[in-house]
Amino acid sequence: MSTSGNIARMLSCTIIVLFSSNSRAFEFDGAWTTDAAKCVKVFVKKSNRISMTKHADLFGGGFIVEGNRIRGPVATCKINSRKEEGDMLHLIASCSTEISILSPMQLDIKIEDTNNIVRFFSNFSEIAIPYTRCAL
Repeated sequence: MSTSGNIARMLSCTIIVLFSSNSRAFEFDGAWTTDAAKCVKVFVKKSNRISMTKHADLFGGGFIVEGNRIRGPVATCKINSRKEEGDMLHLIASCSTEISILSPMQLDIKIEDTNNIVRFFSNFSEIAIPYTRCAL
């Protein structure tokens, strides 16, 4: 291969690395609630770990995302796949409750900004639930 061919190949690789490192995935980790004014009534932080309060659902409820895990008041889910398309985040998650294992489900989330999302339901497009990330 010629020197110019090697230079072109190195330049192409450099451009790919630069552009791929600049495109960041949405940071989904955190405590999310339907009413940001009630974050302290929905979540509690002890020893650097966030948990839901005993009566979180009375104050709007929410969920906690840590890596590929989603914890809610009733179920815990493992994120099996994640795909971002523009401002949409599509997740496939396997969930379980204390008494049963549920079928994998699709979660469709619109990213409004860093701290605000809207969850849509695949089968009921008219239902949308907004969530705000709590600063704890």
